[in-house]
Amino acid sequence: MTKRDLPSGMSEKEYYETQASEAEFLDWYQKQDLLKYETPSVTVDMVAYCFVDGQMKLLVIKRRAHPYQNRFALLGGFVEKTEDAYEACIREIKEEANLTIPRENVEQLMTVSSPNRDPRGWVITIAHLVYLPKEAMEQVRAGDDAKEVYFLDVDFKKATCQLNGQVLSAEDFAFDHYQIIQESIKRIQGRLDWNPTFLYLLEEPFTVYEGTDLVNTISPRRPIVSNNFLVKYKGFVEEAGVKRVPKKKPKKVYRLKRS
Repeated sequence: MTKRDLPSGMSEKEYYETQASEAEFLDWYQKQDLLKYETPSVTVDMVAYCFVDGQMKLLVIKRRAHPYQNRFALLGGFVEKTEDAYEACIREIKEEANLTIPRENVEQLMTVSSPNRDPRGWVITIAHLVYLPKEAMEQVRAGDDAKEVYFLDVDFKKATCQLNGQVLSAEDFAFDHYQIIQESIKRIQGRLDWNPTFLYLLEEPFTVYEGTDLVNTISPRRPIVSNNFLVKYKGFVEEAGVKRVPKKKPKKVYRLKRS
């Protein structure tokens, strides 16, 4: 379309944005010599927890290559064109740690778009919470960018990560992953009452005592007694039979309600 063909008083840009068909608009848009928006790369990072013997564990890797070689890092990687962020999480945790996780165990945590957060260029990350079964500690294997894999001990009361009793600082981690871990602790604790997705950490079926232990590990400043577990979380769990132990009274067991 030439300027002579445009409706009176209407610019070419206005015509294609408001009057032309979407196909005509897109064809016109791709031909413009206007300054193009720069396109960032997008990654996913996973704060992957599991609950073992009354202790919260965090799965991390030690980076094999630059940048941040030999620093601890969350599992993650670049999102491919053919997948969404959740699919990228599931693929990356399989590639980097040899673990297969269901979709319901992945929860979006936050988007981090701070300038210069990655020395390789403009990279925006979508961080996720991932809830792993305790068997993950035996199944995990290093791969891809991982030099080694580790399970750090996480103290939710002090908001610290430890390896072999040594408290780690932000400088021990790659990129801004230490800050993402801090936000994950706040998220889990902040949604303790109304959206307790952390219950996916429990091995099903579980007893109220196991559930109470998990709650008090996550929220040590507001502990509950086992009698209050079902009062607090009855809308999220359901009975799943009984657990029989020799010479002891059978205990009721529970599982998470599925939507």
